[in-house]
Amino acid sequence: MTTNLAPVLAISLANQSWFDKMYGPVIAGIKSKTELQQTSDAASALRLLSQVPAPSTVLITDHALALKENATVWNAVLKYVRGGGTAVIMGSFSSFVLPNEIEPFFGQAGLRWWAGPYHRSVLTLNESVAVALGVDAEKLLPRYSQKALLMATKATRAMLYVPDKTAPSMSRAALPGNCETAVAMERVGDGRIGYIGDVNAEDGSQRVILAMCGLL
Repeated sequence: MTTNLAPVLAISLANQSWFDKMYGPVIAGIKSKTELQQTSDAASALRLLSQVPAPSTVLITDHALALKENATVWNAVLKYVRGGGTAVIMGSFSSFVLPNEIEPFFGQAGLRWWAGPYHRSVLTLNESVAVALGVDAEKLLPRYSQKALLMATKATRAMLYVPDKTAPSMSRAALPGNCETAVAMERVGDGRIGYIGDVNAEDGSQRVILAMCGLL
């Protein structure tokens, strides 16, 4: 494959063996357009984050960077983002991160995001936010259901998908409030940080990941 696009780097320090199978469409979509670099080693992650040219996108596929022992790698990701890169928090992050780890984790990026409820809900695409963030929404699903750890934020500019208040509740929990979403993205420095809280790798979420990478 010949491409001028810098590689996508996937950092998977918790190294879950099922990731490649569960996110097969994302991996195939990336590899159809550029190189996918995958690492489960902190030293390798630091080296790849400093490569020239820098990765076009960094995928954080699990909760490991929220742990204190991996702070050096998370700080390197934030340096990359502030310099103009895009990092997407996805995969098993929402399944294994502890609620009290979320606010300080994103707080280091200057984001006021904290843990919301965990349940299934229906979300609809917020096209104006997609345009403002430079996310191509043309092939994103306008509306879909997902079971997810919702992210709470007062920054409505970060809500790439918003709760569909016309949809019936699909779980015992109440529908998400206006400031909660399973799909968020916000500018940090000259770059962007995205979050997908879906725990089941729904088709709609895999499309979102590729769109955040600029590869949909």
